Amino acid sequence: MGSKHNSSGNRTRPLSIFVIIGLCCFFYLLGAWQKSGFGKGDGIALEITRQTDCSIFTDLNFEAHHNLVEIIQPYTPKAKVFKPCDIRYRDYTPCQEQDRAMKFPRENMIYRERHCPPDEEKLRCLIPAPKGYATPFPWPKSRDYAHYANVPYKSLTVEKAVQNWVQFQGDVFKFPGGGTMFPQGADAYINELASVIPIADGSVRTALDTGCGVCSLFCGHNGMYLMEVDRVLRPGGYWILSGPPINWKTYYQTWKRSKEDVMAEQRKIEELAELLCWEKKYEKGDIAIWRKKINAKSCRRKSANICASMDADDVWYKKMDTCITPFPEVTSADEVAGGELKKFPARLFSVPPRIAKGSIEGVTTVSYQEDNKLWRKRLDVYKRINGLIGTTRYRNVIDMNAGLGGFAAALESRNSWVMNVVPAIAKNTLGVIYERGLIGIYHNWCEGFSTYPRTYDLIHASGVFSLYQNTCQLEDILLEMDRILRPEGSVILRDGVDVLNKVKKIAGGMRWNTKLIDHEDGPLVPEKILVAFKQYWVGSSGNSTSNDQ
Repeated sequence: MGSKHNSSGNRTRPLSIFVIIGLCCFFYLLGAWQKSGFGKGDGIALEITRQTDCSIFTDLNFEAHHNLVEIIQPYTPKAKVFKPCDIRYRDYTPCQEQDRAMKFPRENMIYRERHCPPDEEKLRCLIPAPKGYATPFPWPKSRDYAHYANVPYKSLTVEKAVQNWVQFQGDVFKFPGGGTMFPQGADAYINELASVIPIADGSVRTALDTGCGVCSLFCGHNGMYLMEVDRVLRPGGYWILSGPPINWKTYYQTWKRSKEDVMAEQRKIEELAELLCWEKKYEKGDIAIWRKKINAKSCRRKSANICASMDADDVWYKKMDTCITPFPEVTSADEVAGGELKKFPARLFSVPPRIAKGSIEGVTTVSYQEDNKLWRKRLDVYKRINGLIGTTRYRNVIDMNAGLGGFAAALESRNSWVMNVVPAIAKNTLGVIYERGLIGIYHNWCEGFSTYPRTYDLIHASGVFSLYQNTCQLEDILLEMDRILRPEGSVILRDGVDVLNKVKKIAGGMRWNTKLIDHEDGPLVPEKILVAFKQYWVGSSGNSTSNDQ
């Protein structure tokens, strides 16, 4: 029994081996047959290949051509169309609207401050230009002439006729250069200032006309006016007072003021100037000039009320106080507090003291220089897009999110000037902008800007809409941009593609021609450029908005 069992098992094992070898050979031959091109499955594949266009393109060019960016999105309703405002709003400035201002107290001139309308009172319409509006004269002719149709008011030609501010000639206004203190022109006045102040050599670059007019410095509220002047005045800077009470001995009777009254007024100014560490440099005729000391070590003032705030730049919507802003610390008596500046134009690209000292978080000397290179590159791109940039056609320019002032510095030209805006919710770089010899201002773009309609020829905004998209409505920002942009003015926006698509849709209902363009580094960069051109149209009489031109 045992031998029979073993014999059967020995025969089974070779049989299994032969079956396995046979299957392997079969599949090997099947695979070879299909690979030879005669298999049915491969014939199907060849047929599909013949029916499909799989040509290789040899002329693909992946360089950015700044063409229209076609972005396929789900269907969305048509853009909202914004109607023109009534013609009576042609000069509307939201936060300085006269009727609203008169509701506020006169105390401390509060009614003259910014008073912006609440959201439910905002005008969500397009501010019209007056009928006959014309493109302003190119610079420098625009310094001396303006079209009457653009600002159709003659009252100043009558009220200020003696002071020779403005004359009406035919269909234009002429500005002879006169003023309250210089009716025959400002040249002699400026020459007198230049005899004391180094105006011509680039030492003095930025100037602020506080516009106090003939109002007495008792308008200053216990010295608050001069203390604010001192806050914004650079160590070593100059303050000029022309008019009352200077030269009171000659004019006090004409002013219908007592001798004792005007003497006391000038004495108070002298005392306050000493308290502020200002040194009188000049007084003759109607002019007096003081110079601010370069640091606190050179001061000889008595005890003063020094401001407690550690950040003298933090002033947006802050209550003013009657206190003196302290000088930045120095290590020697001849060191300029805050840092010495080079003469202009060298200071435009030299490293600002605030950056050199590390006062601006996240900004170094290296990153500042890289920022300058970047904006030179970007401006070259802008000029290729719009050949009018840098010409006399675009005299008044605004940068809505100026950063370190790189755009304005790259654009620097006698043909143009730039208002550099530092958003109140962005990094505070306004001090850097002024140290470069540029000018600027704080602002919240959820509110109206403090300027007359149709002020600017060109608006530039980098990252503004990303900055504010969760803070206020994008259409409110765009409507304000339209208000301050003159007819046939231009806009350049730089932002992420998603937010610019939203902006483009809104702008489509605002009488703007728009085009979305690739980033200068190519179409794969998510940041894009939106260029826009405001169409020419003017308002019409009556309340109807259907027949505007």
